[in-house]
Amino acid sequence: MVYVRFWRRFRIFPHTYLNVSKKGLSLSFVSKLIRMTFGKNGVRFTTGIRGTGLSFGEYKKYHKS
Repeated sequence: MVYVRFWRRFRIFPHTYLNVSKKGLSLSFVSKLIRMTFGKNGVRFTTGIRGTGLSFGEYKKYHKS
């Protein structure tokens, strides 16, 4: 199966990025230790050991009232 993926990141402020993909927009805040990405369905927290390729991520969905 072949698929096409579109994704682009724009820096809007230091350590703040706007992510654009065919599924929508998200906003990321990045530091040396953690990245927080706010999307339309939830928040993703990612941390890792730089230069090793090892990372850990957690996704929290927004609660619907």
